[in-house]
Amino acid sequence: MKITLKNRIDKRLVEFESDLGYGVAIWGGNKPLLNVAYHVELDINDFFQWGRNITLGKKHEAYINLIDNNIVFNAKVISCEDKGVLVLSVANDIVFIETSDTCEVGAYVSFFTTPDEVILHPIEL
Repeated sequence: MKITLKNRIDKRLVEFESDLGYGVAIWGGNKPLLNVAYHVELDINDFFQWGRNITLGKKHEAYINLIDNNIVFNAKVISCEDKGVLVLSVANDIVFIETSDTCEVGAYVSFFTTPDEVILHPIEL
């Protein structure tokens, strides 16, 4: 995913913007430069329980948003693996999350977590 870093909140957390929206996450690279575009991989380290912090998405599009100090994702399910691991498409990027159950391939899911559970790893293209 291509992002632009907008602000440094503290030693670990950064604010970012992308074509999918706005969020806050941990920066997993060297000291970031503000207002610079980076290509990153998302690493989401939370467990998602249906009806609590993950539901079927109402919108059939990928997005990221910051709501009430939670980072909210909407993504398409491409695969339901063993033990509740979902493979998601967040626009052109692939993300894995762990859930309490599987769901329907092709459906959209909406899920949220705190910014300290999301890591942005810069990658070279």
